[in-house]
Amino acid sequence: MKVEVPYLVFEVNRDEYMIDAHFSKKLERIERVSTLIRPIDRTLLKTAEEPLPILLQKNEIEGFLKNLFIEVYERSGEKLNERLRHMRKWNLLRLIGIPTGFSRHVEKDEQLSKENREAMFSLAILRKILGVKTPTELDKVKIIPKEYLYYRIELRNREIFNEKGEKDSIYTQLLEIDEGFRKALLFRI
Repeated sequence: MKVEVPYLVFEVNRDEYMIDAHFSKKLERIERVSTLIRPIDRTLLKTAEEPLPILLQKNEIEGFLKNLFIEVYERSGEKLNERLRHMRKWNLLRLIGIPTGFSRHVEKDEQLSKENREAMFSLAILRKILGVKTPTELDKVKIIPKEYLYYRIELRNREIFNEKGEKDSIYTQLLEIDEGFRKALLFRI
């Protein structure tokens, strides 16, 4: 079954981008929202027959993206600190000879590392799009909402394809790792 996803086109620093106006409010982890921001695709349709509901309104986009940046900025630091605390504690216990279970610590470190990478990747995307490095610079950023475009996707064999028949790796990955995305998509299909 095909689904028409609304994308809100916006302008920031004279560049145009578009963000998924439905699933961006459904994701389980906020760090993943930035993966739903894309360069504008003018080949997308301006109307849709049965689109998903628009959950991100034009008047919300500036506050939404600025709050997203602040949240991701804070989380990227928290994840790194959590990982470093875990490594210090593990190294101290190892140094004084207390057995703590090597594989358990490696698994936890891998999980923390994955979360940290996700947060840092998200922050890098937002820094590029918004043109800022820290939240204190957000006052200078002006985000102008433009229009909605519609992106058709189809679920086939646990993979998502666009209307050109090309695999959409972002949506396919989200289907695999994000429970909020999976539930929202499968509810519509």
